[in-house]
Amino acid sequence: MSECKYDAFISYRRSDGSAVARWLRRQLEGFKLPKPLRKKFGRKLRLYLDTAYERGTSDFYENSIKPALLASRYLIVVATPHAKLRKAGVEDWIQREIADFSAGPNGRNVVAVRGAGGFDDALPADLERRFPNIEIVDLRGAGRFWYLNPVRATRLSAEKLKLIAPLLNIPPEEMPKLSQEEDKRQQIRLGTTAGAAMGVFAAVSGLSVFALNSRNQATRALEDSMFATGSMVLMSKRLTPVSGSADERWRRLLINQGCDLIDKLSLGSGVSPQIEEQVTCRLERALARERLDEHQQARRLYADAIRLATARHRQKGRSGAGEQLLEARLAFVRYLSRTKDGKAATAELKRMRDDARRLAKQHKGRDAFLQSEAEALGRLGNIYVKSRRRAQAADAFIAAANLVTRTIENTFGKKNPRTVAWLTRLRRRAAKEKIGLNEADAAHEQMLRSLKAREFIDEDAVPAYLEKEFAMTEAMLFLFERRRGRSDAARSARSAALAAITRITKSQSASPGTKRTAARLKAWIEKMSKGMQTGSAQ
Repeated sequence: MSECKYDAFISYRRSDGSAVARWLRRQLEGFKLPKPLRKKFGRKLRLYLDTAYERGTSDFYENSIKPALLASRYLIVVATPHAKLRKAGVEDWIQREIADFSAGPNGRNVVAVRGAGGFDDALPADLERRFPNIEIVDLRGAGRFWYLNPVRATRLSAEKLKLIAPLLNIPPEEMPKLSQEEDKRQQIRLGTTAGAAMGVFAAVSGLSVFALNSRNQATRALEDSMFATGSMVLMSKRLTPVSGSADERWRRLLINQGCDLIDKLSLGSGVSPQIEEQVTCRLERALARERLDEHQQARRLYADAIRLATARHRQKGRSGAGEQLLEARLAFVRYLSRTKDGKAATAELKRMRDDARRLAKQHKGRDAFLQSEAEALGRLGNIYVKSRRRAQAADAFIAAANLVTRTIENTFGKKNPRTVAWLTRLRRRAAKEKIGLNEADAAHEQMLRSLKAREFIDEDAVPAYLEKEFAMTEAMLFLFERRRGRSDAARSARSAALAAITRITKSQSASPGTKRTAARLKAWIEKMSKGMQTGSAQ
């Protein structure tokens, strides 16, 4: 991917897409990352936007346009009413660009930008059929002085980040930093300056009242208000303050007020919020009911979130609604686990597993569904462990690990260390259950596969929490080989475990908890190592 000359090629119809296409290129090429991310991901994006000709010829396309198209990592298609239509006898350049890019080395990396028209209008060149899981970024209203309207600015900024993240290979766990920086640039200090955020909510409310009294601008203003409020709710949701802190209380307040405003905006207006906002509001309200010990109401809200996401997916068939369904099911599972309802949690996990499998078949290439199935299987494995069903637990952990491996292998570029740590842990847990079943060879295979996950990460970029997982697997292998009387293999595993522990203790980024775990593991290894120097296999 690194050999590509351009990060993205922007395809658009000149008659009604030029303004959005030019705005998009300026915004992407001029984007500056926040300082915490600049060293690792910071570079200037390179965009190709053809502005050199009015009526292109086939020679010009083959010699100039197509080479740039195939030298781009992503294709961004600006969807406008004219982009869908073309006069008879006139070649459709957008369709040609999409076809050529799809056949190229990065053919899966296609994003649609809604530049004008209805959000759910048909996309050009049958993009919905070619790419059922295509991301649609809503940039309607982009243009000169866009930043003077705070509601529109909030919406466009949030949508712009959907493009920035993949173009700069920014992983999901870094997105909160990116979102917070963009918030600051728009003078909306969500979560950190509550007064400013409350002022934005008030401004949105005022805009909504004005919109309801204005016939000409009511629909557009309501859409902007709904989108801005929903964006702030989702940004608040992604904040992770310390439990019980003042920041967490502000987070809850902002989400609740945002959800209340969404309800008011949608009541009688005919404007429906996005499914992610609807699910988020119900899940947050369910947590609030749980804190008040109102469990019947909490269960009703979880069930409502699941029902809404299911209905939206059946209606629209989009992968985003499917992801919200699985998120709602997982939230309900966590609630059931907290309330010690193991039977209901098991049943819900099986429904989550089955939904994930069904959605993965419907939306091929969407790794989020594979990860959700793995999450369900891993949690089922935990339940089987507690009930001493070792064979079922081992099978669940192995199946989950196989799915996680697929998602890692499908990832372009750098792999997420958190996902690799998850894989390592699943393999180790499977090995433990196989040991309990006296299946030594199967246990040994799972331990080796747990350690083999190191191949997914550069040796000089292994974080401390991942080193801890490798150290724990090496320690397990050390004891396993020692009990089998294989002293050389035991010594090798022991040395590898201690080396990983040393790297953890020397790491400046390791958390205190990780270092304490490493210290305890080292003490245990040293205790179990007595007699090893003489070659004993006790």
